[in-house]
Order: sequence, then C-alpha cells, then structure tokens
Amino acid sequence: MDKNALEQLLSSYNWWMGLSTVAVAIGILGEYVAHFIFEKEARRNKRELAISILCGVLVLGGVVGEYIFGNKLSQVSERLQQIADTEVAQANRDAAAARKDAELSRKQSAATYERAAQAERHAAQENARAAKALEAAEVARKNAEQFRLQIAEANERAANAERETARLTAALADRQLTDVQVRSIAGKLKVFRGQAYSVTAYWDSKESLGIANRIHAALQLAEWSYSDEGSKGMMLGGMVGIMVWTHPEADEQTRKAAASLLSALAQEGLNAEPRLQSPKNPKSNMISLNVGSKR
Repeated sequence: MDKNALEQLLSSYNWWMGLSTVAVAIGILGEYVAHFIFEKEARRNKRELAISILCGVLVLGGVVGEYIFGNKLSQVSERLQQIADTEVAQANRDAAAARKDAELSRKQSAATYERAAQAERHAAQENARAAKALEAAEVARKNAEQFRLQIAEANERAANAERETARLTAALADRQLTDVQVRSIAGKLKVFRGQAYSVTAYWDSKESLGIANRIHAALQLAEWSYSDEGSKGMMLGGMVGIMVWTHPEADEQTRKAAASLLSALAQEGLNAEPRLQSPKNPKSNMISLNVGSKR
C-alpha cells in the first residue's frame, strides 16, 4: 500500500478503536447499573440477565476491538513510520545528492569564474597589445607620411634640379637652326621677298657668328635682299641676344616683315627683341639684325 492508503487505514482504525473504547465504557457502566438496580432479583429478572450479558458482550467486544484495532493501529503506525523513515532516508539521500550537485556546481562555478577571470585578463592583455599595435601603426603611418612628404620634396627638388639642369644645358648649348627649321623660317617669310636686310654678328664667340649665318641662310632662301651696309666695323663683343631694328618711319610692308621675322624666329626657339632706330637716322626700309652672344 502507498502512504495515502495507510493513512486512510490509520484513520479508520482510530475510529474503530475509539468505538471499542466507547463500547467498553458503556458495558462497564451498564454492568454496574444493572448490578445496583437488579442485585436482589438478578436471577429471577430476565431483563437484568439480558442486560448483564449484553454489557459483558460489549465489554468483551470492546476489549477485543481495542486489542485488534490497537494491533492494526500499531502495524499501520509502524508501516507509516517505515514509509516515513524511507522517505526521510530518500530525502536525506536527495539532500546529500543535492549538496553534492551544489558543491559540484559551486566548484564548476568557481572554475567558470576563474576561466572568465582568466579570459578577462587575457582580453585585457590582448587589448593592451592591440592598443600598442595601433599606436605603433599610427607612428608607422606618421613616419610613412613623413617619408612620403620627404620623398615628394626630394622628387620636387630632383625635378627642379632636372629643370634647372635642362635650363642651364639649354642656356649653355649653342643656338642652332636645322635645315628643316631654316626652310620653315624661309617658308613663312617668302611672302616678303625682296625685303632689304642686314645681319651683323657681335662675335664674342663662334656661336654668335654661326647662328647669324643660319638666319642669313633662311632669309636668303626666302629671297630677301641682303645688304652689308653698316655691318663692317661693328663686329664688337659684349652684346647679348638677337635684336631686330627698324626705322620709326619705315613703311608698313617693312614693319609687317619685321613682325613676321620675329614670330618665325620665336617659333623655332630663337627669342628676338624688336627695336626702333633713332628718328634722327635717315629714313630707311631696311631691317637690321644684330646677333649677339647667347649668354
């Protein structure tokens, strides 16, 4: 039987035991009552006899009932005690298991907390290393940026040096006109064929005389009219560059021819300057070229 059934039996046996006790009490009471009432005529009075027998039966039944139900009550109580002991033992075992589980959980929790603490420490170390790496990367980036700027400045200085070298090289190089350039100048100036001109080289060096001869060759190819008037005795040093002289009162054709000559020379890399002669000079339609040194 389970615990509930035993508890119901215990309640039932208690009721029967109580009823038996009542029966014993009634029997004893009835016996004394019958004894005092019917003592003299007990043998002759059938009611007294019946009541005595009945009360005796009740007393006997009550005693037997108390014994039987008391015994059953003891059995049930013992069984309930066994069940209770079993349940207590099981509860103790469950409690012990629960304590073990709690201890194991506590240890696991402690281990988990320790691992979590280690993980946090490791994360902190990794963050510190990451911060140092970022700082180093930032320093490297700044250094790289500085190097880049230095490289850009060095490249700029190199480019400036190259340009300056090219400029100095060009400045130091002799002025030249190739045959193609000579023909190009001539082609642009042929429209002014017959234009009178003179060329004077202020020959500090052979370079001035060389470029003067090449310009002279282009003008000859353009069928301009060369005149050596005023060129003798003027080959002195000290003049720089090419100058194209015209008289202020020269005709329009001469001014156009001078302007075209300046343009044609510039297109071939020879810079020349226009100059006006003194108005006191005799009026002339001649174009005079003075070719000085390059430097």
